[in-house]
Amino acid sequence: MRKSSFIAAFVFTTAVMSGSAFAQFGMPGIGSLPIPGLGGGGGGGGFSGAAASLATNLKTALYNQVMAIALVQDAMGDKKKATAIRSQAVAIQAMKTPSKDPMEKTLKVIEQNPINREGLARVNDAEGKKKIAQAQGHMDIVIVYNGLALVSAASMIQQKPGPQDITSAPAILDAAQFALTSIPAQTENSKKFNATMNDYMKQNNVPKLSNGEKAALAKKTDPKASAAAISNL
Repeated sequence: MRKSSFIAAFVFTTAVMSGSAFAQFGMPGIGSLPIPGLGGGGGGGGFSGAAASLATNLKTALYNQVMAIALVQDAMGDKKKATAIRSQAVAIQAMKTPSKDPMEKTLKVIEQNPINREGLARVNDAEGKKKIAQAQGHMDIVIVYNGLALVSAASMIQQKPGPQDITSAPAILDAAQFALTSIPAQTENSKKFNATMNDYMKQNNVPKLSNGEKAALAKKTDPKASAAAISNL
């Protein structure tokens, strides 16, 4: 009973927290998003459908944040570090099912490479500013998909695995639980990073990516992003 109450409260909180992001990008309400168990179809029903939805939302959120950080490092002139960070983006992009290990590694990269005003202040060239604009576009996607990842994780742990899921279920449920405990802090970080880049772009008259450009970025990890969820991004 306590577990069910926690999940219900968490889903509600997540919906409220994510509402401004959905509205910002012209996205539909939570109930019409492709999240199994929450009014959408996603990758099919049941345990496997919920797992597919969670994997897509997690890797889209984490991939885009790591790519944003890599672009900022590149803009600041540390191409070696940018290349190393991109390798983690490639690793999380390859995640087929929710998995705690690549999530932990990705979150560690994010924690170790914060985006701050001091670093951005060193970016004065036109090419560097273009990379900051691209990074900020990635971060807009992160904020949306962090919300989706939390909601789909809450849905995931309510699913009952079928006989065909017995082998994979423990690791997937462990990843879902980890997402519920780690993504809220990740969301706060992403909001701070995004605010810092927005301030830099305003001060330096750097234009933002268009909605179409951001939709194209999101499609790299969520092929359906240009359909129901991010057609107006």
